[in-house]
Amino acid sequence: MSGFRFFSKKKTPGSRVREARYAGSWYNDDAPKLDQQLDEFLQAASGALSRRAAHAQFQEPKLNLLKAEGNVLAIVSPHAGYMFSGQTAAYAFSRAQMQEKQGQKVKRVFLLGPSHYAGFEGAALSDAGAFETPLGNLPIDLKTVEALGDFPLFRFMPEVHRKEHSLELQLPLIYKTFGPIELVPIVIGQLEDEMETRLIGGVLKRFLKEDDLVVVSTDFCHIGPRYQYQPFTENIKDNVYRLDKEAYTYISSLDLEGFINFRERTGATICGFYPLCVLLSILPESTGSTVLNYATSQDSLVEDDENSVSYMAIAVGEQEGKECHWNSGSEQPADDVSLSAEERKALLLVARETIAAVSSKKPQPNTSELKKTHRRFAAPRGVFVTLFKKTGDLSPDNRRELRGCIGHIWPVRSLVDAVCENAAGAAMRDYRFLPVTADELDSLEIEISVLTPLKRIESYDEIVIGRDGVVLYKNGSQAVFLPHVAAQFGWNLEQTLTQLSLKAGLGETAWKQGAKFDIFQTESFEEHENGHEDTGDAIHS
Repeated sequence: MSGFRFFSKKKTPGSRVREARYAGSWYNDDAPKLDQQLDEFLQAASGALSRRAAHAQFQEPKLNLLKAEGNVLAIVSPHAGYMFSGQTAAYAFSRAQMQEKQGQKVKRVFLLGPSHYAGFEGAALSDAGAFETPLGNLPIDLKTVEALGDFPLFRFMPEVHRKEHSLELQLPLIYKTFGPIELVPIVIGQLEDEMETRLIGGVLKRFLKEDDLVVVSTDFCHIGPRYQYQPFTENIKDNVYRLDKEAYTYISSLDLEGFINFRERTGATICGFYPLCVLLSILPESTGSTVLNYATSQDSLVEDDENSVSYMAIAVGEQEGKECHWNSGSEQPADDVSLSAEERKALLLVARETIAAVSSKKPQPNTSELKKTHRRFAAPRGVFVTLFKKTGDLSPDNRRELRGCIGHIWPVRSLVDAVCENAAGAAMRDYRFLPVTADELDSLEIEISVLTPLKRIESYDEIVIGRDGVVLYKNGSQAVFLPHVAAQFGWNLEQTLTQLSLKAGLGETAWKQGAKFDIFQTESFEEHENGHEDTGDAIHS
């Protein structure tokens, strides 16, 4: 499954309460005083937002796309001590509060923040049953948190949550704004690349519902000797603003790749970089955003002149004239139809060009123009690429043999990039075979399988052998079979699930109780012997 990491230890969330570790230091631990302070923050923010939508430094139309009274899907809020960033954070929650007053009630919050004290990869879940605040406890959506633990890159790490302040600083504001609302708290660690980001985002999209709010906890650029980041020494305030504004342009345009490249190019020290990347991977294309407030730690009298931390309050949601909401369930493409003959031909051609390039150690094809010509090529899809080598035997059963197969079931790359990546992988990185050489190209045939999004089923009885690919999850273990595997070996449903359990490292009967299943279908097409593309099969459904 393309090298994604699965973490085998699975815990069940319980009744333990995660204590408010930073109350009394980073913010007030006296409930009445804290409540009064938050009232003052929210009233000041509400008054300002009644006079203008965006902060004065972010009022250009292209940076201010959120509809004035539109539905909000997500907010971005800082997490410094309240003396530094509490007022800015209140702008984000005031905008969400405005939505509540319009009758669009938020019923659950997905809270994403970075890790400041522990280095790890992936997403950390809490085993607590509630998170404490001085105002009252916030209950955890135990069912969702437990289900998230089934997926790659998610694991239970209670110690990470116990120490982390990035989530805790949002909790009093969440409670003040929404009351004792259900929470799905996730600390995002390091993510290896855009694929892992989109994988985590794709998993979260399965659970997001129309009445959910995503809260991303992050400060923006940290400048100065304290943070070992000094890209400039003059006009610090103006240069910090320009750096922060550039970062926001990528967020505003939902440009995940651009945001990643920006950080690589500038080294910008945005502590919530990975949670922001996850946010960009889950937002619908129709969303727009607005910077509600912008400040830096130097605006506070208690901060020194050499160091600066930036704070933004951002709301993301409905644009004028465009509907915008979370879609629960599988992330089905809007135009769920088979690829055209022209699209299939283009994908088979770029797959062959990619194999020719990697086998000759030449640069791979640039896919930018293909994405412009074929709109659907830019959408993320799961893809497998299979290579066959012609044997010279003319009998249908023996005319070719497997030469390589690589792919991934999750939509973590654009369709055309997934085809290229897996074509190169099938040719060069399938450990069962030696790498393909340039001399073999004429003897190869290419098959591409494009996957539908994963769909959760209630019972394994819903699986149709020969039609469905199957993913099994149990106790932190997972395994997958493509649709053709069962037919290839002549297995019935029970035999298929037995073999799938064994592949997951479980017992033969593990599938019978406590396991969960996703299904998917494939649209497969391949080259003929004469080099022309096959018309292929329609989506098996």
